[in-house]
Amino acid sequence: MVEIKLFETKYAEDVRQVCANTGPVAARTDPVEREKVITVYCDYYWQNEPENVFVLVDENDTAQGYILCAENAKKYRKGFAPYMQKLRKHGFRECFITWGEQVIYSFFSKKYPAHLHIDINKPFRGNGNGSRMMETLLSHLKSKGIKGVMLIVGSYNTKAVRFYKRNGFRVLCSLGGGTVMAKEL
Repeated sequence: MVEIKLFETKYAEDVRQVCANTGPVAARTDPVEREKVITVYCDYYWQNEPENVFVLVDENDTAQGYILCAENAKKYRKGFAPYMQKLRKHGFRECFITWGEQVIYSFFSKKYPAHLHIDINKPFRGNGNGSRMMETLLSHLKSKGIKGVMLIVGSYNTKAVRFYKRNGFRVLCSLGGGTVMAKEL
C-alpha cells in the first residue's frame, strides 16, 4: 500500500535517490553525474520549499516518488543562485542548460508562476500514482492562490507528454529537445 505524504526531512535521501534512479543512466553509476542531476532537479526544492514537496511512500515509509514545485519563478531564480555556483565547477554546459530552463520559467511566469518536477521509481509507476501525486500538488497550489504551473519535458519522452496531457497540461512550445507544457489552476 502506497500513500502520498507531505515531505519531511527524513525523506531527503530517499528523494535524492529517486532523482538519481529516474535521471540519466550516468546518474546511477557516476557520483559526479549523480550530484549534477540532484543539484539541478531536486535539492533546491526540498531545501527551500519543502511545503511544496510531496512524496509517494511505500509500506516501509520509504519515498519511492516525489512531486516537487517552486511556486514563484522570481523567488526560485534568486534562491537557485547557490546551486548554480555548485554547478559551475562541473562546466559550462550544465550551467547553460539550467540557465536556459530558468529563462523559460521566467518567460511564462506571469501566467504560470510555478513549475514542477515529478519522478517515480519504476516499480511504483502506473496504478494512478503519478496522477494522484499531481492532483495533490495542484490542489495544494490552488489553495495557495497560485494561478498556473508549468514544466519542461524531453520532447522524445512521449509517454510523459501523454501523462501530462491526461492531467490537463497543454503544450506551450517546443524548444530544441524540450517541450514546455502548462496548466491554469
